[in-house]
Amino acid sequence: MMTHDVEYLGDETSGHTIETYVNKTTADGIIAGAPGPIPQLDDFNGVRVTDCRSGHFVAIHGVGQREAYAALTATEFLRPRLKAGKAVKVQDVRRAADALYGGEHYVRVLTLRETEETCGCRALYPGLWQN
Repeated sequence: MMTHDVEYLGDETSGHTIETYVNKTTADGIIAGAPGPIPQLDDFNGVRVTDCRSGHFVAIHGVGQREAYAALTATEFLRPRLKAGKAVKVQDVRRAADALYGGEHYVRVLTLRETEETCGCRALYPGLWQN
């Protein structure tokens, strides 16, 4: 998997990052067409929101980072906590993603867990990872 354009979800108090999350391009040029590390991530092209305390993340296939950021942070599940400068819970991110994208045919929403600290978490939340 490849990631880029990591940023805070909300501000530095949320404990979460959001970044573009895509499969590698295949040798014959299919963008994001390479197999993922697990079958659920095959052909994945979207974003992920990572809880930098636990390593759990919500991956959303089929949406861009700007669109996902604006939509997720506007939901009733995240907006009040983000406005108050409070930590966000991965369950809240998942509920927001399901509410926004659960009925879409093309969009997939997954909750997974990293086994090692992500580069984004290391850069934006050094020392927060508690694996």
